[in-house]
Amino acid sequence: MTAPTQPSLRKIIHIDMDAFYASVEQRDFPELRGKPLVVGGDPNGRGVVAAASYEVRQFGVRSAMSCYEARKRCPDVIFVRPRFDVYRAVSQDIRRIMHSLTPQVEPLSLDEAYLDVTGLSVHHGSATLMANWLRAQILAQTGLNASAGVSFNKMLAKIAADINKPNGTAVITPADADGFISTLPIERFHGIGKATAKRLHAMGISKGADLRRTPAAVLVNEFGKRGQFYHDIAHGRDERPVKSQRTHK
Repeated sequence: MTAPTQPSLRKIIHIDMDAFYASVEQRDFPELRGKPLVVGGDPNGRGVVAAASYEVRQFGVRSAMSCYEARKRCPDVIFVRPRFDVYRAVSQDIRRIMHSLTPQVEPLSLDEAYLDVTGLSVHHGSATLMANWLRAQILAQTGLNASAGVSFNKMLAKIAADINKPNGTAVITPADADGFISTLPIERFHGIGKATAKRLHAMGISKGADLRRTPAAVLVNEFGKRGQFYHDIAHGRDERPVKSQRTHK
């Protein structure tokens, strides 16, 4: 009697455009290239940073920061108003590139999406080669850089996309996952925001290894259903499918 075969691991790619709104502005207006740039509102009012170029990020300027604070941190910053119609059009071009590879595309926003490429035979079946092909096609067709994360579930693919930013690809394999998760600060886990991280720190949990050692019952008692999710992701388990018909907000 033969042993039952184990289900094959999924191959998930997360594509994240680099400083998307700011990069579109620098692409379309060459005089802005290489300059500290913020796409956002009025720095003299209640404006908020919608996107920050990499040149201004070195001053600590980030998305969702007030434009007033951004100018305090970088007096030479250039502010431009958002052009959302342009960003949406570019995003649609990027989606078309993704759909030329697979119909299994789940957009998260204008500038990022998951792709499930499990079982595809193109590019020798390598999700890493597919991710690099996507990045090359996006650059060739839109003039913009993208970063990619490749792994066997959504959470790890999304985290991986940040590792070699900007303009890079990172892979977290099943063999690497446990060690990677063990040293990962809990703030980097999908679904753990500032308030939850503060509560976890109060419980003595600061890294993945701490979260993994905490019994599921303790986490469920503290966080309800989310507690089970935190326990699962600490063990590298994330069964959420890539939903190609995701409802857009």
